[in-house]
Formats: sequence, structure tokens, C-alpha cells
Amino acid sequence: MKKVSSKMIISLLTLTAVFAFTFFIFSPDEAAAAWKKAGITPSGDLKDSGIYTDLDNIIYFIMAIGGFWVIACLIFAGMRLSAAQGNPQARTQGFIGLAMSALGLFIIVKAYDIAGWVAGFGD
Repeated sequence: MKKVSSKMIISLLTLTAVFAFTFFIFSPDEAAAAWKKAGITPSGDLKDSGIYTDLDNIIYFIMAIGGFWVIACLIFAGMRLSAAQGNPQARTQGFIGLAMSALGLFIIVKAYDIAGWVAGFGD
């Protein structure tokens, strides 16, 4: 079991005190007034906030990174397969690598549908 240091306990208590102090000092009305003073006017509607556009861009970015990863996996599995030279275990590793990269590509392609399905819970 990991021993908890006194330094960690003190930092946790300090953060808890600061967090609790902000609730006692600032009321929600004052926070709303500060937001209005800063020019931030939340409408309460998520569709107007632009969060769906941001999440859409994040999904495209993750899909792009995943696409490059699949290409790298295909190259690596192809190298394993071509270097097998009659070794059945190495050949099996190459074929499994190709199959897993194909499975990864399918998951990446379906990531957008999965994200849309999860986003539909709020409607």
C-alpha cells in the first residue's frame, strides 16, 4: 500500500479550503454579473454555444491521427510479413497485424457515428 505524504495532505487541504472559500465569497448572482460584465452571455442552449462544432473538429483530428496510425501499422505488419521467409510464426504475426490494423481502421471510420450516437443522448 502506498504511503500518503504529509506534503500531499497539506496541498489537498489547501485546495479544498480555496475551493470552499470561493463558494462562501462569491454567490451565483455575482458570478453571473461578472460574466455579463465581461461580455459573456450564456443563452443556456448548447446548440448556440459552438461546443458541437468544437467536438466535431476534435473527432476529425482524432480520426486523422488514427488514420496515420493505421498506415504505420499496415507498413509494420507488411514488413513483418515480408521478412517471415517461411517462418510460420512470423507469417502469422504479420497476418494478425494486418487484421488488427483493418479492425482499427473500421473503428476509426465508425468513430464519427459513435460520437453522433452519444451526442444524441442530450436531445
